Amino acid sequence: MKSIDNKWLIVNKNVILTEHIDPVIAALDPYFESSNLKAHVTSGLRGPEDQLRIIRTELTRRGLAGDYQEAFDGITTKTAYEGQEVYSWQPGWSKLLSLGFIVNPPYPAKVLMDYFRPGSNDNRKGQVIGQTPHASGRAFDIGGGPDGIHQEIRVIESAMGEVKGLKGFLPERNNNAIHVDVHFIDMENFK
Repeated sequence: MKSIDNKWLIVNKNVILTEHIDPVIAALDPYFESSNLKAHVTSGLRGPEDQLRIIRTELTRRGLAGDYQEAFDGITTKTAYEGQEVYSWQPGWSKLLSLGFIVNPPYPAKVLMDYFRPGSNDNRKGQVIGQTPHASGRAFDIGGGPDGIHQEIRVIESAMGEVKGLKGFLPERNNNAIHVDVHFIDMENFK
């Protein structure tokens, strides 16, 4: 893994790297250096249990754990919700979305409550949102500094179209992070 030697876009110790995100993170290091900005990769590969842990932590942090206790059942446990059979964590996850906390589900799931993605007037209630791209090893997060993610966004914008494998990004202001997606990388032809 090349990105563990980064000096400017530093990979936190708990981050699980993959063959797809590692070369992109390594290639971004000079962009952060030229902007004189130290930043941290805070997340890489995350499986369904890791994603559910984020949902549970945020429900607890917001004082909603008691209202959505079923989110603390098993990851594949089902429950009834408004006449539908859904994952037991789905109502709590949907509530977080409705409050503006963006987090992909552990498995593809239908949004059960009103959810207007920031910058959009489209209500996503009833739409299926796919499993986090972190689960396939094709996404990572960059944490923001004490002043938010403004500087980090400028660096990523400057790298778009320049860094091979960099697909796109989504500012997660409520999480003080930037979610970064990468393309599938053919490692044999990656240079």
